[in-house]
Amino acid sequence: MAGFYQTVTSARATEPDQAGLIAALRALDATAGLQHAPGPTYVVKKATAWTAPQITAAQNAIDSAAAATPQRTAQSTIDQWPLDLKAAFLLVMEQVNVLRAFHSLPAFTAQQFYDAIKAKALTL
Repeated sequence: MAGFYQTVTSARATEPDQAGLIAALRALDATAGLQHAPGPTYVVKKATAWTAPQITAAQNAIDSAAAATPQRTAQSTIDQWPLDLKAAFLLVMEQVNVLRAFHSLPAFTAQQFYDAIKAKALTL
């Protein structure tokens, strides 16, 4: 696929959380992609020509993206877990729910369990 590239220079002092930045850019255009090595230059690609408001929005997304932290990296890794690891955690969840039922507590849904794991990653 041919693409249209836009180079953006940012004065931000920290490296951005890559997953969050890509999500923000894809919210602007679903075809957006990013090339970036540590430093001030970002190259954003998308399938259609860039307009001035889109360039400004991309600049704002880059400048305001959350800083990369080990905790955010852990959350991104959790989002990318392979199916076998997700299955293992769902098995653990099912066993936790057996114990919860024994104590008359409501069961966790898969989403609640997954969200709790991601929330815990922020505390480490």
